[in-house]
Amino acid sequence: MAQARRITIRELLAAQGDAAKVRLLTGEAGLDRYIDHPRIQKPSLAFAGFLENLSDYRLQVIGKTELNYLATRSPEEQKRVVKEVFDLRLAGVVITRNQMPPDIILEAAKRTDTPLLISEFPSSTFMTNMMLYLSHRLAPVVYQHGVYMDIFGLGVLITGSSGIGKSEVGLELISRGSRLIADDMVEFSRKSPTAIVGRSPDTLRYHMEIRGLGILNIRDLYGAAAITDAKRLSLVVELVPWDQVAAEDRVLGEDSETEILEVRIARVPIPIRTGRSLAILIEVAARNQLLKQRGIHSGEAFVQSLQDKIQRGG
Repeated sequence: MAQARRITIRELLAAQGDAAKVRLLTGEAGLDRYIDHPRIQKPSLAFAGFLENLSDYRLQVIGKTELNYLATRSPEEQKRVVKEVFDLRLAGVVITRNQMPPDIILEAAKRTDTPLLISEFPSSTFMTNMMLYLSHRLAPVVYQHGVYMDIFGLGVLITGSSGIGKSEVGLELISRGSRLIADDMVEFSRKSPTAIVGRSPDTLRYHMEIRGLGILNIRDLYGAAAITDAKRLSLVVELVPWDQVAAEDRVLGEDSETEILEVRIARVPIPIRTGRSLAILIEVAARNQLLKQRGIHSGEAFVQSLQDKIQRGG
């Protein structure tokens, strides 16, 4: 199940304060309020009195247009709409173009402990950069057991039951030139509607656990060329016992898929038994997936050729 992600205003300032040229004006007591959505809002309609769609879990940006509009309203109306907006206890509000906000906004932020920030950037630049950062920081995440490898430039997740030999075949693949991304626990996040990126949790990065040998540091053993930090997921290889695969599946190897974070990923089950070189089979599966991405489907071409011969009486 995907984990909900969030970031506090305190964390946002620490991570993006310099890059976004943003600093805190007031509302320090509310710095632990959090954002859980990458999209940023501008409270233009809220200043006109329509608060229905204003989210207290999104970052709010007030630019020159909003301040100019607010100034056109009577002092009583200004106080009313600003009070209504800040009474929502917003996660955080940013004033752009280094404009000092009017006193009614400063007072409302202080009264409600709402973090009020100011940025040197214009609204368009600030929002573009911040949404890019938040889309990565708040991307949906799920954790999956397996060994995650970079094989011929493809992100390949090797799965299977505990003790089936995932880490051992991963180690053999490393000795053949592939690169380790993660062992045992893989963190997957959806970076776009069709892209899943996998990486290792920080505490496990560069390490593998091999029964009989213990925990190995792959970077120390094989060098920096044997590891990489992240890769887009392109293929899931599932190691399964030989007797659990139907005979027709062993021969035809029909295409199948699995779903991770609502994205369909190609899946290849590989039956295992003594004498089979799993590393070579996984490499071939990766090469075959590369061909499929180019529109070349060897199995389909063979079946079509066979059917053509049968129809011709061959």
